[in-house]
Amino acid sequence: MKHIIINREQLIIPLKNIVSIINNKPIIPIINNILIEIKNNNIIFKSTNLEIEIITFLKNIKSTHNFSITISGKKFYDICKSFPIKSNINISINNNNQIIISSKKCKFIMSTLPSINFPIIEYWKSQLKFFLTNKILKMLIDATYFSIANQDVRQYLNGVLFQIKNNILNMVSTDGHRLSICNILINEILINYSVIIPKKSIIELLRLLNNTNDIVIIKINNNNISFTLKNLKFTSKLIENSFPEYTKIIPQIFYKIIKIDRINLKNALTRISILVNERTKGVTLLFNKKYLKILGSNIDNEQAEDILSIEEKYNDIKYNIEISLNIQYLIDVLNTLKNKYIKISLIDSFSSIKIEDFIENNKIYLIMPMRI
Repeated sequence: MKHIIINREQLIIPLKNIVSIINNKPIIPIINNILIEIKNNNIIFKSTNLEIEIITFLKNIKSTHNFSITISGKKFYDICKSFPIKSNINISINNNNQIIISSKKCKFIMSTLPSINFPIIEYWKSQLKFFLTNKILKMLIDATYFSIANQDVRQYLNGVLFQIKNNILNMVSTDGHRLSICNILINEILINYSVIIPKKSIIELLRLLNNTNDIVIIKINNNNISFTLKNLKFTSKLIENSFPEYTKIIPQIFYKIIKIDRINLKNALTRISILVNERTKGVTLLFNKKYLKILGSNIDNEQAEDILSIEEKYNDIKYNIEISLNIQYLIDVLNTLKNKYIKISLIDSFSSIKIEDFIENNKIYLIMPMRI
């Protein structure tokens, strides 16, 4: 009988990393399963939803034979997780190609499917390869993913632009009502290249990243992108479309630029959000020379108001600007920016506002006005 012995804690982390992409209603039954390959005392776990593939590795596992099988991923993970902490798990394959999972006096017997039928993303050759840290890649995604559209008919809006231009990596997302940009300088000479990564892939990748300086190897071609982390490889297919020329919609001239405390503004908006219209999420901002008045109301004729001090950095003839915006869009931006003060730039009541950190300049957010 083929079998391996593995500690529960060794097994739980890689399984947790791969089962989240398993679909409850798969196109084909086998992608409910994960592929398990045992070779030379190493173990590989692989999952796919046909758009994303995740592979994890474990080395120096006690194994009697080399073999490969597929098994229901979520059931297998739940079973292994249910065993006592720090227990050893024995995984065996019997002559009926069933898998036996046991620990001490507890035993589960599950059916399998042949590994030969498991779909994989075929080997592909990268056209670009470079390196980032976990921390930097996580920061880029955190700063932009919330502006990606949800199932828009314009496919390019359903992903994030991953663009290298003049050795600057730009990540850009828009849903047509707001725009998020975050960029960093790459410390190596790279060709200009741009792809669109689907929203589902970006969210799954974000889940796998952490705030460490561990290196991530990134490889790209026209159809795929892969991120190799420690003991894990994440591969995604790309959206085959062209992203709009986002730089052309960023205004170059503003008539009012103000400095405001980010936390005070976030807290005020959070309070006002209690009484805003649940459907439109609209809030009105009145910028005076010395203060910002925030006004919210709803269909029950309930109202909320808050006033914050501001510091005007530059102004022309337009001292007062009143503009209505989606309050959740504002809060999303304030959650992403980290420093004490932010800069808000305005043209008039009908044009996009620009929000940035007051000191750092690698994040830019545009929000379109709305009618209330």
